[in-house]
Amino acid sequence: MWPNRLPRLKGFAYRGFHRYLVTAKAFRHAAPFVDSAVARELATQISPYFAVNDFEVLAYCVMPDHVHLLLEGTSSSADLREGVRVWKQRTGYAWKQRTGSQLWQPGFHDHILREGDDTRMVVRYVLQNPVRAGLVQSAGDYPWIGSSRYTVAELETHAGDWSTDWKRR
Repeated sequence: MWPNRLPRLKGFAYRGFHRYLVTAKAFRHAAPFVDSAVARELATQISPYFAVNDFEVLAYCVMPDHVHLLLEGTSSSADLREGVRVWKQRTGYAWKQRTGSQLWQPGFHDHILREGDDTRMVVRYVLQNPVRAGLVQSAGDYPWIGSSRYTVAELETHAGDWSTDWKRR
């Protein structure tokens, strides 16, 4: 195991028809996505990349220094660990070619949603990230949120009230 990498859940395959909340942080707390061109480029790559790797992007949010992805496996071969690893590798390589610096912190944080977890609350958590950070008044005003399945308006309409209860399970 690499130092500073978050451990994965023992005995869980991270493959198949599961839902995950993933957080990937920028290297050394840098804020590369404060640049709107960089944030736009990353945001436009998220859904197509994960679709090819058998994931639906239920919601995403590109913050200045990290990214939240709410992913759902769409096949039995959907592999979260490999999918996120390769996504970070590809986006990180392109970044390094342009800037000469590292984009991502090693590893990523994940939360596996269980059968009883309310996905709507997790969507609300993702959407409210820029609001809680004071970047916008309303999630709909933030340009770097989205979904491969829903419009931002649909996400806002159907997301439940944000609660941290799901994090404690």
